[in-house]
Amino acid sequence: MPARIDDLLVLNANLNKSDFAKYLRDREAVLPNDFGGLGDGVADDRNAIQAAFDRAGADQKFAMIPPGTWNVSGTVTLPGGARGLIMQGTIRYTGTAPTSVLVLGDGGTIRNAEKLYTGLNVIRQTISDWSSEADIGITVRNVDASQIELRRVEGFTIGMRTLGDGRGVEDSTFTLGRIVNNRIGLDIWCATATAWNTSVRYYGGHFAQATGVNASQDRFGVRFGNEAGAYSNHNRHVFDAPNFELRQAGSNFAIPFLNQTSGSAVIARNMRMEACSPLAARHTAGAQDCEYDIAWTNTYLVGIDYTATANRCGNAVINRHRAPASRFQRFLAGVPNTRAAAFRQSATEVGVEGLITIATSTTTATFMADFCFNGLTDVTPTDRAVTLAANRGLGWMLDTSQAKEFALAHWLTSGASGGRLFVRVFDGAGNVREDIAGDVLASITTMQWNGPAKGWNAGAPMDDANFNRRQTIRVGASVAYAQVGVIGFDGPIDLQSLRLYGLPEAAPAVLNGTPLLTGALFGSGRREFAAEVSWDLPSMAPGATALIDVTVNGARAGDLAQASLVSSTRFIELDAAVWSNNTVRVMARNISGATFDLAAATLSVEVTKRRMA
Repeated sequence: MPARIDDLLVLNANLNKSDFAKYLRDREAVLPNDFGGLGDGVADDRNAIQAAFDRAGADQKFAMIPPGTWNVSGTVTLPGGARGLIMQGTIRYTGTAPTSVLVLGDGGTIRNAEKLYTGLNVIRQTISDWSSEADIGITVRNVDASQIELRRVEGFTIGMRTLGDGRGVEDSTFTLGRIVNNRIGLDIWCATATAWNTSVRYYGGHFAQATGVNASQDRFGVRFGNEAGAYSNHNRHVFDAPNFELRQAGSNFAIPFLNQTSGSAVIARNMRMEACSPLAARHTAGAQDCEYDIAWTNTYLVGIDYTATANRCGNAVINRHRAPASRFQRFLAGVPNTRAAAFRQSATEVGVEGLITIATSTTTATFMADFCFNGLTDVTPTDRAVTLAANRGLGWMLDTSQAKEFALAHWLTSGASGGRLFVRVFDGAGNVREDIAGDVLASITTMQWNGPAKGWNAGAPMDDANFNRRQTIRVGASVAYAQVGVIGFDGPIDLQSLRLYGLPEAAPAVLNGTPLLTGALFGSGRREFAAEVSWDLPSMAPGATALIDVTVNGARAGDLAQASLVSSTRFIELDAAVWSNNTVRVMARNISGATFDLAAATLSVEVTKRRMA
């Protein structure tokens, strides 16, 4: 009759070593003692352990490592035919060549299902110099619907690797103990294109380094990775309460999560970070929809490091340690209906109040003001939206010297799909930055450099079917200003509304309509333009008039104009009209019955763009 695992563990507490070994032999476990193993910390027990593992696999029994220290000079592999492994002792690797010391389960296309591996405890006699990733404490292959309990793995380049090899690792639960002095504590890996590594739960885990261990080298708690060309969509890995003490010192990086894949939904809850870099994760590829929830750390300034090879953002750090109550994004700016805000910039051009009009045609411009149009042709109001041609867009100019991450939401008429994210970036002097890796990332799309336009546009249209309608944008550390918006690109779009959000830690300036963006193009998203001059009227008889031309940059024929004079008399009547581009002519008339000669006074002139009928 098969032994129950809980029976074995209880009996182990009540029997001496010899009696317990006999009990297990009579029941359903195979021990290395049966093949000459000693577990005395002196003898090389590799052959005995391998013989026991082979017998357990052939007979479909449990393998057992009794109490003691079991030295091995090379790899020992428990075949997938075994029901599992119960470890109460320690396997100690005494060799020097990089190898995977304890391998559990078959590779290739074998499914190792419903396994129980408990008490896993593997150490290296001499701590690795971390130079070879072939140096692995424990490899768990192709497990499915299994339970794995790790007590300790110590001293390797990679502590434990879960390996999808021809098949996958999935739907299993790992209970993690001490993972100490390994460059990579837990390595979540795929070896082939037909493998996978998804939907796994992890509880606990003390990922730690001792002071002075390979102190100059970077170290990571958990890595997600794959061989070249292998499966890279690792998804839905959930970690509960991992503890990271990785010994960041000097120039090294000590980061809990390293994600080199394009997977999604890595969720880490209630992380503890001590002696780590102020980074919850480093992302080097397209990982997205990941969340890192920090329960305790040495600083509240915890972020995600996106390397130059990263092509997605949209991941979140939720810092509960001396941090704001929420890191959810907050509203910064928006136009709820572009049609209601549309105005005539000129006889042929249309703008939208509060939004910069963007052109993506070839440009020789280099300064940010020269990319910010108040209105353009090929922007056409409809009954409830504004139609943007393929080379037109609408958006904002943002101060990104401190704030780096934003969310953009847009809506097309009737909820149609379409439009693409567009971003231009500038340095602190307002000069455009051209095609620099790491300057612009987006959450659900790869940003592509558009050389003629000197900007970045999304690699795909925004739509719900591809889950990329709502986008997060992240700009690089050296980007001081960014123009962010939506463009037609693939053809005309009927843009009805546009909204922008940011993180609550910063309140970045939205620069639309400010003098900083006037330059040669006279503003962006502005309906009103004004100027002031000093006017010394001549001596004026009753009914006499005087004229003055005032420069109001941005004025166009047909604009509404008005004027006001700071005067000591009420008997000056003023009329104003746009005389030519950028010029307003003001006429003053003496409407009194007496001649007067006034002192110089301030004349204010204002021009207002007409709303669309």
